[in-house]
Amino acid sequence: MEFSKLPVLKGALLLAIVCLLNACAANPSSSEPLRIINWNVLYGFNHQNSIQEASDWLHSQRPNIIAFQELNGISENHLVGYAKEWGHSYAVTHKKGGFPVGLSSVEPIEVFERQSEGFHHGFLHCKTYEIHFFVVHFWPGKANEVDEILSRVKPLLESGERVILLGDFNGCSRKDEAFLLANAELREPDYTFVDKVEAMGFQDIVFKHDPSAKVSCPSPITIPQWSKDMEELRLKEYRIDFVFANEEFAESSVSGTILRGGELDLISDHYPVWVEFALSE
Repeated sequence: MEFSKLPVLKGALLLAIVCLLNACAANPSSSEPLRIINWNVLYGFNHQNSIQEASDWLHSQRPNIIAFQELNGISENHLVGYAKEWGHSYAVTHKKGGFPVGLSSVEPIEVFERQSEGFHHGFLHCKTYEIHFFVVHFWPGKANEVDEILSRVKPLLESGERVILLGDFNGCSRKDEAFLLANAELREPDYTFVDKVEAMGFQDIVFKHDPSAKVSCPSPITIPQWSKDMEELRLKEYRIDFVFANEEFAESSVSGTILRGGELDLISDHYPVWVEFALSE
């Protein structure tokens, strides 16, 4: 080998290393789990008053994918702009006006369905990181909403697809029943939505990894409008925000919890649900 060619080889090697590192950052491997956040953001990040605080917090968490509910007043174009602040190049919502749900991601998003007809709020079905996501915001008492979504999920499971169903369920899990009976005196739990999802074999990722996480709302931001004080708020605490994965895919989950406290108390009335999956290369 001619020594005169060594600088060229070193430069090429350096470029290859940089490209590899960039690819690893965008595509998590077994050493870099896929991070997913689900968050109801209270009328569009507290009526657009907490967009910067939420963006700063999300940026610090480095999630690969975020599902949102209550993107009130935030168009898809707005969400695309905000998403860049937390490191996501892609973002979609399911409708204009009302209470939109949405998804942002580091990788491209393929949209399959944006549905609001026949639903109180509606849902979004899309795919990113080779995973089907159903972002939901159910309405209490409307069990037909979860039935409609599960009818779309069933053929995906039969064909071996990976599916995550996540969002604000406005309903509880029977796994939290003891906590609810002992603490949530001012709540009337409805287990219908979670029962139906779990009957199809979906796994509650937070319960799998952190069964002590029982509260996803409300936060102190609701005082005094919806709760007189912290004492009353404690009697309303429950878990209605979930991330479910189909049984086979759930085996690859490595963590799950509900993040609370600090600035999160004052951004939304709901707390973010955090889960991680180890993806095979």
